[in-house]
Amino acid sequence: MESELNYETWYPDWSKQLALQYTKAELIDEFEKVGGALRASTASHLRAIEKSTSMQGNSQHRAQARNVVASQGEYKINLGCALDIYKNFPEHTKEGKRG
Repeated sequence: MESELNYETWYPDWSKQLALQYTKAELIDEFEKVGGALRASTASHLRAIEKSTSMQGNSQHRAQARNVVASQGEYKINLGCALDIYKNFPEHTKEGKRG
């Protein structure tokens, strides 16, 4: 059974908005920037965990660091999906709407 990629149901709304708002080059640039920021945030989160001496110790810092990692990760996933839209559905992109 062959599955068919469907623009309407496969991609999150956020990814669709990113594909319409940014050029492919801008998305690639942002994807790379977020990758670097995500690595740094992950390292910060791991340091916060290592500094903890108990379940309660440093819990606010750990939670804040975890939230940053999670939000950056979600953003990077949506950027990746927006790039996938450029590949599979160029008519639903900023560059495709111009042409």
